[in-house]
Amino acid sequence: MATRARTDVAAAVRDAVTSGRRAWAAVLSSLNPSAEDAWLTDAQLRLFRDGTRNSALTLAVGSFFVSQICAPWVEPRVRMTWWIAVTAIGIALHLIGLDLDQNANASLASIRLRAWSCLGITVTVLLAWASMSVFLWAPDQPLEDLLLIFILACSLAGSIAVAAAHPAISLAAFAINIVFIVGPLFGSRLNESLAWLACLFGLLMASQLVAMNRTVTKMLRLEHERAALVEDLTRAKTESDRDREHALAAGRARSQFLSSMSHELRTPMNAILGFSELIRNRPPGMGIEQYSEYGGIVHESGQQLLQLIDGILDLSRIEAGRFSLKEAEFDPAILFEDVFEACRARADAAGISFSLRVARALPLLRADQRAIRQIAINLLSNAFRFTAKGGSVALFAMVEADGGLAFGVEDTGIGIAPAEQADIFERFGRGRHDVTTAGHGVGLGLAIVKGFAEAHDGAIVVESTPGAGTCIAVRLPAARLCAPAPLRAAS
Repeated sequence: MATRARTDVAAAVRDAVTSGRRAWAAVLSSLNPSAEDAWLTDAQLRLFRDGTRNSALTLAVGSFFVSQICAPWVEPRVRMTWWIAVTAIGIALHLIGLDLDQNANASLASIRLRAWSCLGITVTVLLAWASMSVFLWAPDQPLEDLLLIFILACSLAGSIAVAAAHPAISLAAFAINIVFIVGPLFGSRLNESLAWLACLFGLLMASQLVAMNRTVTKMLRLEHERAALVEDLTRAKTESDRDREHALAAGRARSQFLSSMSHELRTPMNAILGFSELIRNRPPGMGIEQYSEYGGIVHESGQQLLQLIDGILDLSRIEAGRFSLKEAEFDPAILFEDVFEACRARADAAGISFSLRVARALPLLRADQRAIRQIAINLLSNAFRFTAKGGSVALFAMVEADGGLAFGVEDTGIGIAPAEQADIFERFGRGRHDVTTAGHGVGLGLAIVKGFAEAHDGAIVVESTPGAGTCIAVRLPAARLCAPAPLRAAS
């Protein structure tokens, strides 16, 4: 039994030591919190300040009544000096506290400054208030002195209730009050039993302080978790609403794509079927020239249909991650000149001024030649589609200051609104379709441009002003440029 008792005592001592260390760590953390615990100290300080915001008025009124209660045994000069001093200190520190509240922010440095400042304010105020047991103490009046002890005991209980949220401040409040309660009792004419009774009262208040601090800390942590949960739910709802809007927009775009695709597929297919049927039936009077003309229409429609199908297949491979580059070194200037010549007829037919601006001596480019060509053609098709008769379109290419290659198309068309610029490269994205007429396309061209550019580790830059035109540039990294090409005349 004795061994078991010693074991229990040792365990109790270890638990007490562990609890003491935790309490001291909490005190230190409340003054110098880490970045992770800064929110807790901030909440503790705000709760403490909410409870002491009107402390200056309470201190002034309370000290006045205490000075009047002590009138029978304390000289008026001493009483009034003490009251004026306590009131002045309370008002001055109250103003300092208000300034701290106004300049408070969530930074770690600000929280630490406020913690130390609030501790200093509390210590100063309580020293001034509790000094009543020194300045108003009457050694020959035990009953009157007992009244001061009773007032300080009430002050201790109130201080614990107000300061329990912050460990360091509550510890300081407890220590100051208990010292000024117990100190005068020892060595006074009052019975020493009363002094030991005051010590017991202090122990009870200490346990109450620990319990209240734990309760308040738990409450603050629960409130912090609740606020974080509400914030997460709000953010999740916002993201859900945004995703829902994107889904609705994608659904509308998909429906629009299917409608446009039906038109784009049927137009060349109807031409192929119609004119091939005429050729097959060989109506009387149809000569060789008409056969040749109808055959040309069938061929052109077939080419248009093939380009559309190739675009769909390219986009599907890009999105599935199955698009593989067939890289080779080639002269980009020659490629852009070929594209320019191939698209010149379309520009002439639309009444659009078409120009080529290719810098001299472009280096050789290591890339997928078909993909680069398709990027240029799709950008030009987009520019022709949204540029009115009399406007201008330019195909350009140059080496940038960082050594990369920039090429693209600049037009004087209708432009793109800032809110739509982020969507034009998405699948089925057609930021300017609402102001176009026939021949608006199905919204795949720019999505393919984006996919091909990213496959080459490139980026796309859009500069556009509604009503003033658009410039879309594809920037390829300098690592894709090789040895200089043979010197060519400027285009």
